[in-house]
Amino acid sequence: MNNRIQAMYALLIAVAMFVAAWFFMQSVHGGPSSARAAVAARAAAPVAIDSTRCVASAEWMKSHHMQLLNKWRHDSVREGNRTHVTSDGRHFDKSLNTCLGCHASNPMFCFMCHEYANVKPTCWNCHVSPMEATK
Repeated sequence: MNNRIQAMYALLIAVAMFVAAWFFMQSVHGGPSSARAAVAARAAAPVAIDSTRCVASAEWMKSHHMQLLNKWRHDSVREGNRTHVTSDGRHFDKSLNTCLGCHASNPMFCFMCHEYANVKPTCWNCHVSPMEATK
């Protein structure tokens, strides 16, 4: 009989700990906060997106495009900031599709330089490559 009482107490404590942890996680991650409200407001604000020109000069993009794409990924996924504003005030959607909107006309656009530089980008681990999209 003593073992049953101990087992019941252990079960009761485990359930209480689970419920307490659940409420803690809901209050920390699920409830409204000023940071979440700011992200939601920023995401809801309509912004005119410019897709007529590249986000930076060709010379800069040749050497810094991966840093830009990694920053865009972090900003979009982790912070909810999906709009890139250039130094001259133009707005772009922080998306690989922004780049592929112009550069996808040549399915080999990315692969030619990456092959020449002997680098293996990880973009296509998640995204559909232009070469696969044309098949």
